[in-house]
Amino acid sequence: MSSLNPETIAALKALDDGDGFFAEMVNTFLDNAKVTFEQLYAAQAANDIRALERAAHKLRGAASTIGAQNLMAMCEALETSARAEHVPDVAGSVAAIETELQQVRLALQAEMQN
Repeated sequence: MSSLNPETIAALKALDDGDGFFAEMVNTFLDNAKVTFEQLYAAQAANDIRALERAAHKLRGAASTIGAQNLMAMCEALETSARAEHVPDVAGSVAAIETELQQVRLALQAEMQN
């Protein structure tokens, strides 16, 4: 399965009438996702379940907006587990999100070339 939802990407590209909207959306997402992932990682390192939940929620919302369906699902699962205060493998979840975020970054960069 692709890291990006093709319909969402097509819709975002359709909104770009040559003014750089799509590139701006992608760059804003990538910048914000980097900061939010750092918050997620810090929450994991501090064993702060509430901060983990907030960061996962924030990253999930951003992923939804840009069409990063796998990332969104992974963040939603972590957010739900954190809310229930039962995250069996925090480090594994955060590492998987980091890997998927890298895939999303590469996919978005490729989309900006098209």
